[in-house]
Amino acid sequence: MAPATGILHLGDHAMPYTLVRHPLRTRLSLRVTAAGVIEARAPLRMGTPLVERFIREQADWLLSTRHAALEKRPALADGALLTLLNEQLTLRVVADGTRVRRAGSILHVPAPLTPDGLEATLERWYRQQAHTHLTTRLRLWAEGMGVTVHKLTIRGQSTRWGSCSSKGAISLNWQLMLLPARVVDYVIVHELCHRHEMNHSPAFWARVGAVLPEYERLRGELKRARIGHHQIL
Repeated sequence: MAPATGILHLGDHAMPYTLVRHPLRTRLSLRVTAAGVIEARAPLRMGTPLVERFIREQADWLLSTRHAALEKRPALADGALLTLLNEQLTLRVVADGTRVRRAGSILHVPAPLTPDGLEATLERWYRQQAHTHLTTRLRLWAEGMGVTVHKLTIRGQSTRWGSCSSKGAISLNWQLMLLPARVVDYVIVHELCHRHEMNHSPAFWARVGAVLPEYERLRGELKRARIGHHQIL
């Protein structure tokens, strides 16, 4: 049986997990892989809600173990797990081919010609995904909120997830594609609210809350994400 995948929110952290069921297994066990993914092994007939409840009960141990795993994470290589919004992709480095190609949850990347070529190739691909996704989401949110945007720029800022100028020029960081989709939407809404309030006054946060009532939780999750601290960087 093919593994199932998902993402659980443990406190302010979004943690990916894989679930493998086996007919001979009699109990549930958990481990954290070197890539920081929870791996649950369960009996064949154990339901997903029960597995997820057990994962939540072990949240403290899992979070500390995942943190340690990510700190000593090996260099990017074939078989690595990559995050794309709410999805997990498996990296496959292939000898043939000239472009990055996605097939379901597998990301096929041509073998690099230089040691740092793999990271550069993946960054270009992530930037392309960012341009498509962020442009679409920005347009939808702007229309829904009744605000205009002068232009959108996708950048690779080292300290900011996004910004908005007084003239309506919005800049978003391509590394947002490495965060949960709802957190990405929060960043977009945050910047669009600056079209009314170019500050972080109570009036500004009231606007954000009117659009996203759960913004405080999403804001907290964003604060815990670190720019440049990802598998492909």
